[in-house]
Amino acid sequence: MLFRVLGPLEVQGRGGDIHRLGRGKAATVLVTLLQHPNAWVTAATLTAATWHEAAAPPSARANLKTYVWQLRRLLPADAGRSRIESAPGRYRLRVLPGELDTGRVAEHAARAHAAVDEGDLATAIDELGAALALWRGHPYDGVPSAAEEAGRLVELHGRLREELGAAQLAFGRADEAARTLTALTGDDPLREGAWAFLVRALHAEGRRADALGAYRRARHVLARELGVGPGRELQAAYEEALGEAARAIAVGRPRRAPPRAAARFAGGVVLVDGMPGVGKTALVVHAAHGLADAFPDGQFFVDLRGLGPAEVLARLLRRVGVAESFVPDALDERSALWLSELAHRRVLVVLDDADGLGQVAPLLPPGSGTLTLITTRRRDWHVDGAARIALGPLPRADAMAMFAPAGGEPTGGSADSLVECFGGIPAVIREVADRLATRPLWSVRSLAEQLGGDPCRVLACASGHRRALAAPVQRLRGELRSVLSGLAALPAEFDLAAAARILGRAPEATLPALEALVDVSLLDPRGTGRYRRHRLVIHVAACRTCASVGSPGPAVRVACGNRC
Repeated sequence: MLFRVLGPLEVQGRGGDIHRLGRGKAATVLVTLLQHPNAWVTAATLTAATWHEAAAPPSARANLKTYVWQLRRLLPADAGRSRIESAPGRYRLRVLPGELDTGRVAEHAARAHAAVDEGDLATAIDELGAALALWRGHPYDGVPSAAEEAGRLVELHGRLREELGAAQLAFGRADEAARTLTALTGDDPLREGAWAFLVRALHAEGRRADALGAYRRARHVLARELGVGPGRELQAAYEEALGEAARAIAVGRPRRAPPRAAARFAGGVVLVDGMPGVGKTALVVHAAHGLADAFPDGQFFVDLRGLGPAEVLARLLRRVGVAESFVPDALDERSALWLSELAHRRVLVVLDDADGLGQVAPLLPPGSGTLTLITTRRRDWHVDGAARIALGPLPRADAMAMFAPAGGEPTGGSADSLVECFGGIPAVIREVADRLATRPLWSVRSLAEQLGGDPCRVLACASGHRRALAAPVQRLRGELRSVLSGLAALPAEFDLAAAARILGRAPEATLPALEALVDVSLLDPRGTGRYRRHRLVIHVAACRTCASVGSPGPAVRVACGNRC
């Protein structure tokens, strides 16, 4: 008798007749017993699996006995003993050696691994092929209670296919390996190890262009789906495929193993967005310092504010040693030269305060040795394949920890009320903390009393951040600025309907305005149709509205502290 679970559930009798059990409850009982061959399984476990997420009926125990009776009729006794044995409150399915296909897979895999250890690749290939031949489809097809075990078997299937491709390649069968690995990467494109073996197999066949094409596809899918660049094995396979020229360039370069975090992102782009003062630049600079050893060929920081890509490229080219007279005039030629300079280097580039894709696209190298960290205040653009981090205000505990050392009063109501005023914005916290540090006669309590929770006074104490907030608010169209300041009467977190009511607009007219404010990080999205406003942002917008509108509404006057 054979039990097959590597596909739709089947039982094959001694005479060769095959019984397909379908997706009924009796099939679920058999699958649950097969997951624990020759072991006792409680009736409670069988009941839970059989009815899965639904509530078991009062007749569940009686029904279970019926399903077991049906299975006993299907499974002939062996040497006079029933295949399914029972005891009070439990059942056991007797499975003989070689009868369960998952057990046979494990045996073939064990023999294959032993053969690899002994250098017998021909036997390893045969055993892996025999193991894979037992698969007929998705494991435990149609049995929801076995989903977790099915997932484990799917992963095992992919791993065995990858091992087969690797063994074929090592045995000199590059053409077979390429076919095996092409099929595998098509079915499971996130299996990076398979891509590395495929690049090597195609290169071994003399198909250099195809090998480089496979690498590019792998890099693209890893960046798009996971936000990471190629790891060391895939990168090494790529460099081998590039040929002797690439290897010659690498001679004499430091061969330090990059940290795991760098290996995840090398060859990719990380985009950090958030409102002014939230700590985007500090975050990426801190990350760049921590990853510096992984990028021995250089780290570059560029403040993009007000610069076009052509000017930025000219600066970067000079920093990598290109003489001024050799910097091309045309943007596309500068971009091509920059990319060629980075083709065989491991570098880290920080692009700070980007305004859009057009500004950064010519600067982004496709090579797997480069990590690009980008900060932006705008959320209305994206780099294909980039990992994205939306940076928000600090949680209260972190804000307290950041502020506490300055005044020497890490706890207490005064510090707590001050931190509440800051709204979790690191730039405000740091600026006020620095002000406190330069006033030895001030205390946290006296400063809290002086500010009184008034956003105008807070921003007067943090004038640098007031200017940082004012710039994006000033760039808003008058209508959007009025919408932003009009949100003052709402709670910190609100939904579309509430905003429409307070603004006196229809929801369909309100939504585009709110989303436009999200795009420039002056509102935070909190889920579909929900938003979070920041008190200091609202205050700056309200004051700007007061200055430009003769008779501002009551909500605007409140947000501006009734100063207009």
